[in-house]
Amino acid sequence: MIQDHGSVTREDLIPEDDVVVVLTEDDYVKRMPLDEFDAQHRGGKGIIGVRPKDGDSVSAVFEANTHDYLLVFTSRGQVYRLKTYEIPEMSRTARGTNVVNVIDLDSDEEVTAVVDVDDVEDEEGYLAMATRHGYVKRTELSAFENVHSGGIRATRLEEGDELVDVEVTDGTQDLVIGTQQGMTIRFAETEASSMGRSARGVNGVALEGDDQVAGLVATSEGDGRELLTVTRMGYGKRTSLSEYRRQSRYGKGLVDIKTNERNGEACSLNAVAPDDGLVIMSESGQIMRTTVEEVSQQGRNTMGVTVMRLDEGDWVASVDVVSDGDADE
Repeated sequence: MIQDHGSVTREDLIPEDDVVVVLTEDDYVKRMPLDEFDAQHRGGKGIIGVRPKDGDSVSAVFEANTHDYLLVFTSRGQVYRLKTYEIPEMSRTARGTNVVNVIDLDSDEEVTAVVDVDDVEDEEGYLAMATRHGYVKRTELSAFENVHSGGIRATRLEEGDELVDVEVTDGTQDLVIGTQQGMTIRFAETEASSMGRSARGVNGVALEGDDQVAGLVATSEGDGRELLTVTRMGYGKRTSLSEYRRQSRYGKGLVDIKTNERNGEACSLNAVAPDDGLVIMSESGQIMRTTVEEVSQQGRNTMGVTVMRLDEGDWVASVDVVSDGDADE
């Protein structure tokens, strides 16, 4: 007699693979095997990772496992939950499928941040969020335990503002907000009190002129990581986070990187360790894997080096950190 070992689900038949997920401005999405992209030295051009339709461009790229749960945050402050394998796997040259086939986005809503729930070990932690106009807030992770298919509100936004970045924190860390004009401010996360999902948050950084927030990083004193900043023109650097002293919330901050004609505006900030890998993607669909060690260590208020070589008229769209070193050669 054959024993019954239980039913086999569709999920059981899906292999656990590391994949790259690509999103475009017009809300097309797809996943591809990470091992399709060999690591290159700094300054490489990469290979085609997606062919957007005319008028479309890449907005985000991130790495995940096919069985990971993802919290997907949008520009309008909504959050959705899905499994990575629910995103269709397609070839490098495919455009992808419209994201409305995966999550129920409105026509004027774009994905701006993704949190891999499987990377969250402490369910008693927080999600810290930053908006384009410089607001920041923290909400307990427990508030996002039951995200239904239609999504729920993650934060309230003022008219014209949008959610830019989301980080997981443990309640004792510092937040580092970086702006498009190369400024950064670091302050204790407790300066932004924990609030419910419907709250707007508090001022995190004082923006000058038409400057806007580019990204958010969470860090701890002495964790040994560095701040990796990449600009739209493909330049970047890594600087010890110890060089960014803690200040009070809602100041102008310190100069992180020079945003001149050569560099363009800052577009990505990440906390990195020396053995991390990077996946960088341009708006036209070029994708490049490299390692953090390929990017030069420099101090604050410097210009950086070429990280990705871009064709004229192309820009860096997104940078994702592969924290287990999978991008090593």
